Amino acid sequence: MIVIPAIDLRGGRVVRLEQGDYGREHRYTIDPLALAERYATAGARLIHVVDLDSARSGGEANLEVIEQICSEIDVPVQTGGGVRSREDLDRRLEAGAKRVVIGSLCVTETDTVGQWLDELGPDSIVAGLDVTRGMDGGWMPRIAGWTREGRDDLFTLLDRLMKHGLQHLLCTDIERDGMFSGPSLGLYREICDRQPKLKVQASGGIGSGADIKSVSTTRVSGCIIGRALLENRVSVTEIARWSP
Repeated sequence: MIVIPAIDLRGGRVVRLEQGDYGREHRYTIDPLALAERYATAGARLIHVVDLDSARSGGEANLEVIEQICSEIDVPVQTGGGVRSREDLDRRLEAGAKRVVIGSLCVTETDTVGQWLDELGPDSIVAGLDVTRGMDGGWMPRIAGWTREGRDDLFTLLDRLMKHGLQHLLCTDIERDGMFSGPSLGLYREICDRQPKLKVQASGGIGSGADIKSVSTTRVSGCIIGRALLENRVSVTEIARWSP
């Protein structure tokens, strides 16, 4: 497992949201490129960059910053937020991203994303699915700012995408996002047990080095950490420790 530092962008600045709520934003003074350099120097093997403006309103609000990070930092970048068309996907790849995270479209237009996987190959796309427990105990993806539930449960959706070669999954337990409440171990164990071929990235709830160690026991391939690194709850030395 590797630690994947996250950089969330809004208006060209580094921010973090609690549980995806734009009204609960934490702003940081560090420049995005300087932060990416810090993580690269600390040994990051992959950096996760999210365009929160595009996620909310579409467009290319922070594409220039993303392109700068991709061109000036010698570490692969995966990026998401607001990818709503093939043009959006292509622009991120043209900006230099190694992989593009696709969220809502995986839920609402699964066959279209499957076609993109067929055309571009599985290493270019990450399915980014944000989930909550359903009434029956299953995991249900949510979209539209987490206000709507998808039709298919998580594992039905993954089965459909994996038929097109999906390899990379970024999965967040919404209740834990930005809350330092610990990773959703049950969720990641279930995914890794049921879909052992997937390379799963855990996201949400990390607040300490002990949390990183606990999520590593689930056999995920990566652990995304954002706010905990920014606020020194997790030392940047953990990046190298988990990046052999």
